[in-house]
Amino acid sequence: MNWWVLELITFGGLVLTLVALGPLIKRFGRSYAADVFRANPRTGKSYIVLMDIAYYLIFSAYILFTTVFEQQDAWAQTVGAAQLRHEALRIGGMLLIMGILHGANVLSLPIIGRLLGLGKRLDEDAKGPKAA
Repeated sequence: MNWWVLELITFGGLVLTLVALGPLIKRFGRSYAADVFRANPRTGKSYIVLMDIAYYLIFSAYILFTTVFEQQDAWAQTVGAAQLRHEALRIGGMLLIMGILHGANVLSLPIIGRLLGLGKRLDEDAKGPKAA
């Protein structure tokens, strides 16, 4: 097959991965975020929306940055080992970045939830006791 056919297949696979894994991660992360933002559920929902936007921006940029529009010097006219390695690195790179960002989000979410919950409690304490 020509070099550009594998490039199109890889591009489609990366886009499909982005579209499929994004909602899947979000679906399983909602209950975790609900537990973390128990004191302030509206903040949790807003945080999830912002993380979704960041997710799509980061991975759309990765796909566009790694897309090749002309044949590389090391590639043959038809698909060879050099191009297969390049495409495998692109797919692996995206999965690696997804895993790292997801892990960082899972680890940082309790800290963010605690800080935002603390801020809400401080605001409530500053207002003082409510009149009966």
